Amino acid sequence: MLDDGWFRQARPGAAVTSRTGVGHAGTVLGSGATTAFLIGRLAQEGRHPLVVLQAWPGRWRGLGGLHAFAVDADRLWLAQPRLLGEPAMASVPLTEVRDVLVHDRAPRGGLGGSDVVRLDIELIGRTLRYTTQDDAETCFRFVDALRNGRPRS
Repeated sequence: MLDDGWFRQARPGAAVTSRTGVGHAGTVLGSGATTAFLIGRLAQEGRHPLVVLQAWPGRWRGLGGLHAFAVDADRLWLAQPRLLGEPAMASVPLTEVRDVLVHDRAPRGGLGGSDVVRLDIELIGRTLRYTTQDDAETCFRFVDALRNGRPRS
């Protein structure tokens, strides 16, 4: 990156600042921050998540922003990162969750690494497809919480 004297090059991932010290848009809200935002918002509302899950929309890892899900006693919550500002939040009652299908497989090419777990969350009128960042055990705890209102131990 060329330095024209107006911006200084910061370490990768850090916000770029001008000579006046005014911050400019840096990196997009990361996955940990989206999850922390979701947990914090639930705490502000007096809710306690039974399980939290991080997943990408669609069938492939790494495409799109990493979303955060939480299940509490009666709702499924989703926090979706946005380019600017706080994440978008949405929730549905657990009564609107029809079923959750889990598809897991070993990574392609026989390479090491964690299993790839894809979830199809069937709601009234539509199906949401996500590929998780979390391990299979966390996914199964998430599914149990959706189906039974509590995760397995």
